[in-house]
Amino acid sequence: MLKKIRYWLEFVGLAAAVRVVPWFPLSLLRGVAWAISWPVFYLDRRSRRVALANLAAAFGDRYTPKERERIARKSIQVVGQRSLELFWSPRINQKNFQSYLRWHDEEFFHQILRMKGDRGVIGLTVHFGNFEWGNLLFAFRGLGGYVVMQRLKNDRLTGLFQELRETSGHKVVTQEKSMLRFFKLLKRGSNVGLLGDLTLKMSEPGVLINTFGLWMWTTVMHGVLQNRAGVPILPMVTVPARKGYDVRLLEPIEFSSDATPAEIAQTCWDRFEPVIRERPELWLWAYKHWRYRSPVEGDRYPFYANQSGRFDAEFNNRFGAATSRTQI
Repeated sequence: MLKKIRYWLEFVGLAAAVRVVPWFPLSLLRGVAWAISWPVFYLDRRSRRVALANLAAAFGDRYTPKERERIARKSIQVVGQRSLELFWSPRINQKNFQSYLRWHDEEFFHQILRMKGDRGVIGLTVHFGNFEWGNLLFAFRGLGGYVVMQRLKNDRLTGLFQELRETSGHKVVTQEKSMLRFFKLLKRGSNVGLLGDLTLKMSEPGVLINTFGLWMWTTVMHGVLQNRAGVPILPMVTVPARKGYDVRLLEPIEFSSDATPAEIAQTCWDRFEPVIRERPELWLWAYKHWRYRSPVEGDRYPFYANQSGRFDAEFNNRFGAATSRTQI
């Protein structure tokens, strides 16, 4: 009963925010987001601890403890701003989107259109900057399609976020049977979009990729789709710019049919990691990216990373080594 009441209150509160937030000036909302996120960083001890541990694992001694705290705090503030801007997104339309969103390289965008032709494309991004608004630009510039989102535990909220993410013309689908649905859509020439840095449980289909020298069990959906549909993957990131955001299109990725999904997923990540290293405060550090501790150099992993026999088996199968924790 308590859970039902809490879920109902969450729905009422967010439904009100969806209606009210677009009435406020965007500059005011950004100021509010940064002001509120500052104390949230210090009060939410769990998220702060995860973010600081991730930064230490990824960068080692590159940053001092004070610099890691600054990066983690800004990362939380980026999340707060992105959340309020998502609620404000119904104010953006075909007539005014250029005041808030633009391609970092307009000519490169036209090159991508020529390369794409009549084929569908797999748009891929990560939890970096305001990826929500970056997706909007694709639809406003004629590359609309379908994007996947995870169904929320409080399912009442799923419809609210679907509505917000469809303001530009995209269609949102939940993760149930999304692989098959996206494959059919790509074969019909439609575009699809998804996030490439979602970590999974070992019970879920995934793939091992190396990120910041640490092994992550992550989504393989984009790798399988590219392998089977034979369409290009278009990585992109959304970075803050004057009054809005620049959407940076990275080099598209195409493989021959004999490439493995693991090779495709790793290549995609290798496009993103240099960008994250350049602007680390824009990535979501408070997320448990490394759920499992590798059987090699396991002491490098964050405190929350667990040992897993299934993870070890995948690691050993990948590298053909009879590695065990007792040998390390």
